Order: sequence, then structure tokens, then C-alpha cells
Amino acid sequence: MIAKHRFAGAYSLYGDPANPPLLFVHGIRLGREIWERHANALRDAYYVATLDLPGHGTLADVPFETDTVGALLSYVIDDVLKAPPIVIGYSLGGYVAMQFAHDAPERTAAIVLADCTLDFNGWLRSPYEWVMRTTARIPAATLRRMITFAFRLTLPREVAEVVVPLRFNRAVFADVRRAGSGVISSELLRDYDKPVLIVNGEWDVLFRGDERKFARRAHADVEVIGRTDHVAPLRKPDEFTKIVRRFAQRVFRPSTSSG
Repeated sequence: MIAKHRFAGAYSLYGDPANPPLLFVHGIRLGREIWERHANALRDAYYVATLDLPGHGTLADVPFETDTVGALLSYVIDDVLKAPPIVIGYSLGGYVAMQFAHDAPERTAAIVLADCTLDFNGWLRSPYEWVMRTTARIPAATLRRMITFAFRLTLPREVAEVVVPLRFNRAVFADVRRAGSGVISSELLRDYDKPVLIVNGEWDVLFRGDERKFARRAHADVEVIGRTDHVAPLRKPDEFTKIVRRFAQRVFRPSTSSG
């Protein structure tokens, strides 16, 4: 297990520590910087943390493993935020949020799952495995150029300019494959008894494949951001932030007692 002090520079904080906490978790080949606009918009009412997952950014040299990811989130929640947050996970970050909420529900207040409502099992596993194996054989410099081209083609320009220079360990592709082997993510939500919100881009056809199943198993609400794709939280950050704020207002609503 990696020592806690190794995580010390792997997160950013926004807002007043006295406010209810939010924790944003990014997708694969991204980093905590993608959440800066969202965090600044929410810092007026919430204490917001963003982090780099293992294999990314400041933790590029740390293997992406279930135990290490769990230790990172536990450290940020227990030692930094000091209270269970709403964990907001996008794409790979959503799968991380589901696993963490299943393993340590007491450390979360609720979860938001953005563009990750698909179980990679059964027939879907084979093409995913093929992509991962093929990627592993591509020379590092060539893969970097391919990813840079894809980001500049698919991401908003201002987001691509942030993401392209970020440090990334290509071993994450294989690490993610191993970590997810045999895991049916929607099953992780069956016994999670705290609020769950699913947010998907309208045109994110692949990752909306099991949307209804995920919503049913988690007793989750679903919000769809219109006229956008898998990059919905980054392509429409203001709309995504408003959705998160509405959900947080419900989750952290002051309790009332009858006289």
C-alpha cells in the first residue's frame, strides 16, 4: 500500500472547509484540472476537492489498482475533507465512484455518475479487451500523437489545451482492464442506500446502454444533458454544474425535526 504522504500533492481544494464537501473524480487520460471551472462555480456553497487518479498527473508513476485508488479517496476524504462528500465521477471516475461507494459507503454522502452507465461484461468485454491490447502495442510516441489528435478533434478547445500536456502513464489502460475484470458495476449499486444521480449526454449512445438498469438498481434519478455526447460534463460545464448543485442541495438539506 502506498504511503499517505505520497498523495499530498495530488488534489486541489476550493471554498470554505465549513461547507458541505464535494469530491470530483476525472476520467481516463484526464486530470483534476478539468474540474477547475466546475469547482470555482461551486466554491460559494461547497468545499470542493479535485484529485489526480493513480497513473495520472502528479500520480503518473503510481499504479492504477483498486486498493491504491481506494486509499487515495479515503485519504482525501478522511484527512483533507474530514467528512463524507458527494463523489462526482465522470467516465472512469464514475466506475471508481461506484467501487468506492460499494467498498466504503460510510465515507460517502451520495454519488453522481456521469457517462458511465454501461456494464463491460458479456459480449462487450471482447472489443474492449481488443482495444486495450492493441493500444498496448502502439509505440509510446505514436500513441501520444494519436491521443492528442483525438482530444483536439473531440474536446472543446479550451479543455483540450488543458488536457493534452497532462502526465499520463499508458500502463493505466492495462491496469484498468485488470481492475475491472469480473466486475459488474451496476451490481455494486444494489446495496448502496444513499442518493445516486445519473447524468448522461443525450448522444452518449454507448455509455447510456445500461442506463435504465443502473437507475433501477441504484434507485437513482437520471438527468440527460441535451444535444451532447460522452464529453457532456466538459462540453457543457455550466449545465453540469447546475445539475450537481441541485442534487447537492437535496443531499445536504438541513434536517428538520417535528416538535
